[in-house]
Amino acid sequence: MSAPQTGVEPVVSPPMAIQNGLSHELPTRLIFSLAVILIALWGGVTYLPWHIDGTVFSVSIHTITEFGAIVAALLVFSVAWHARSPGQPGNIVIIGCGFLAVGLIDFGHTLSFKGMPDFVTPSSPEKAIEFWLMARYTAAWTMLVAAIRPIQPLHSGWPRYALLALALVWTAAMYAIELMAPGFWPRTFVEGKGLTAFKILAEYGVMALAALAAFVFMRRKSADLAYSTNDLCAAAIITVLSEACLTMYGSVNDVFILLGHLYKVVAYYFIYRAVFITSVRDPYRRLSEEIEERQEAEQRAAFLAYHDVLTSLPNRELARDRLLQALADAKRHQKQVAMVLLDLDHFKNINDTLGHAVGDQLLQAVADILTRTLRQTDTVSRPGGDEFLMILKDLHDADAAAPVVTKLIEELSKPIEIEGQELSISASIGIAMAPNDGEDFEILLQRADTAMYRSKEEGRNTYRFFDDRMNAESVEKLSMRNGLRRALELKQFVLHYQPQVDLATGRVFGAEALIRWQHPEWGLVPPGKFIPVAEESGLIVPIGDWVIEEACRQAKAWVDRGYPPLTVAVNLSALQFKRGEVEQVVSQALATSGLPAHQLELELTESVLISDVESVERRLKALKALGVKLAIDDFGTGYSSLSYLKRFSVDKLKIDQSFVRDLERHPDEVAIVRAIIQMAAGLGLSSIAEGVETLGMMQNLRSLGCDEGQGYWFAKPMPAAAFEDWLIQTLDHGTLARVTEAA
Repeated sequence: MSAPQTGVEPVVSPPMAIQNGLSHELPTRLIFSLAVILIALWGGVTYLPWHIDGTVFSVSIHTITEFGAIVAALLVFSVAWHARSPGQPGNIVIIGCGFLAVGLIDFGHTLSFKGMPDFVTPSSPEKAIEFWLMARYTAAWTMLVAAIRPIQPLHSGWPRYALLALALVWTAAMYAIELMAPGFWPRTFVEGKGLTAFKILAEYGVMALAALAAFVFMRRKSADLAYSTNDLCAAAIITVLSEACLTMYGSVNDVFILLGHLYKVVAYYFIYRAVFITSVRDPYRRLSEEIEERQEAEQRAAFLAYHDVLTSLPNRELARDRLLQALADAKRHQKQVAMVLLDLDHFKNINDTLGHAVGDQLLQAVADILTRTLRQTDTVSRPGGDEFLMILKDLHDADAAAPVVTKLIEELSKPIEIEGQELSISASIGIAMAPNDGEDFEILLQRADTAMYRSKEEGRNTYRFFDDRMNAESVEKLSMRNGLRRALELKQFVLHYQPQVDLATGRVFGAEALIRWQHPEWGLVPPGKFIPVAEESGLIVPIGDWVIEEACRQAKAWVDRGYPPLTVAVNLSALQFKRGEVEQVVSQALATSGLPAHQLELELTESVLISDVESVERRLKALKALGVKLAIDDFGTGYSSLSYLKRFSVDKLKIDQSFVRDLERHPDEVAIVRAIIQMAAGLGLSSIAEGVETLGMMQNLRSLGCDEGQGYWFAKPMPAAAFEDWLIQTLDHGTLARVTEAA
């Protein structure tokens, strides 16, 4: 599977003219060719055989070329006027209205050409030339006005209609002058002699205006205008060539007058192209692009609504739909469907050590592996995080899912290379079968999740199928988690105290505070059932803080009642030590209760001491500075190390009951216990054994040199009141009778 690109390339915006499709270059080759043709004809005109004929430009050819020009001019007006695109500049409207007048005046010119029927007044070269000059000046001034400066769009209102009215009034005025005052203009053509000086000078005037317009358009090439200055510049230059032709003919049927008319049609083509592209083609092109972009955006939005952005896999919603389809097929064909939930083991470590970019690439690689490994009919989705959800359809039974999941685990165990590093990963997988485990997506997902967490609890890198026992445990765990949240508020926790005895003298010197949950429905809940749940949910921190405060309060209460000072031992969980504020809690508890610091002993497991040694050492020094004692609980079951015993300045080693339990039956255990006791003595630490349940255990421990003991042989954990009664009886005998009698 190809990973989607997440980076965004910088976009350099092209000039507006290029964005609008107006990037036509000036047609220099065409202009040069037209100029060469004109110069060639001018230089060799006396040698051309058709010049003598005098019938090159007949009435029919003139009519065809003029009507072509008229149609082009009227099209310019029609397009510019009716195509009101949002970005159409006012310059285009000016050109459109101007060329409406040009087309109408050219119509008068066409009807006045020699050989045409009389139009109001007799047709003649003089009349045709005068209409020609009026049309040419109208066109030249229109081009020059449009070239002078950019004009904002004229979408509606009086400016548009004012321009239209001006064009019509101007046309009417030209017709009125020509038809009603035929002698208004100086002579332009003398039959048998040709063009007059006025006619030639007038043509030069048109050429000057057109050249000036071409110059202005050329200067505006870099202004990023919304219309093609190149096309309009070309039209103006070709107009100059056209007018040059009209200064050279000697007869109305001359080749130069034909060439001039043809050049005029070419010029009109470029004007029409500029207007059409600006008003019609480009707006429609932009509209088409916008529609296409909108469709792509809608398709992208639809894709993102049902797919994961990072991996392009189906997301939770699409997986839900695929499950419904798979279940429908399974019912028709008497098959089963497996919902497989896969969670990468220790994925957080990769993000923390190598960065989220590497983590994202790893997720993409895993998505590719899962997609390649499963069938095309199966579904691989990513609900989020480092979890992947798979739907395996058309299975005969649950056993058919096992080889598939085993194959997934094998493929994921192969090293994955990312940015030159080989990463090894594993996954924990939970499987729920439909319809046996349910037919609702959420229920199946919850049960697959339960099975997945069971695979994590059982060592990770494996899979487990959901069963009803898991569900019962999950319900119980959820109920317990919910109950724990209110247990502190409702004061349902109580402390039981188990005596700690000096094995040599039988003196009771302390007690370990052990928490119990007095639930109104479940009765007395032992810590083994609710402490793991409290640690998973993080509730162990406030619960542990309460234990410290209550143990200190109770120990001080016993002192206040006249009992000998007793050391109270409290267990600290790893989570409480890492996340809590143990120093502040202990300091506050001692200050509030008034208990001397040396009467509080904090028990830590070895696992706490080996993680983040610098931080642990700093916190332990802070606790020692308060004056409390420190003991290592369950010593020998973790990562026993002489270095941290020496570095952390602990006071006591607590021998785990798993070694004490088999002292009488297994000589090997005797050797281990002896080694622990001797090591403690060598380091200047005291030793205490927990789980002392028989006289033989106690005698063996004392013979091995163990300092202290704790267990059922002396007394079970008791509520504070019962412990106080037990303590009174013990003090009445001076020492613990069972110890002294045994001695």
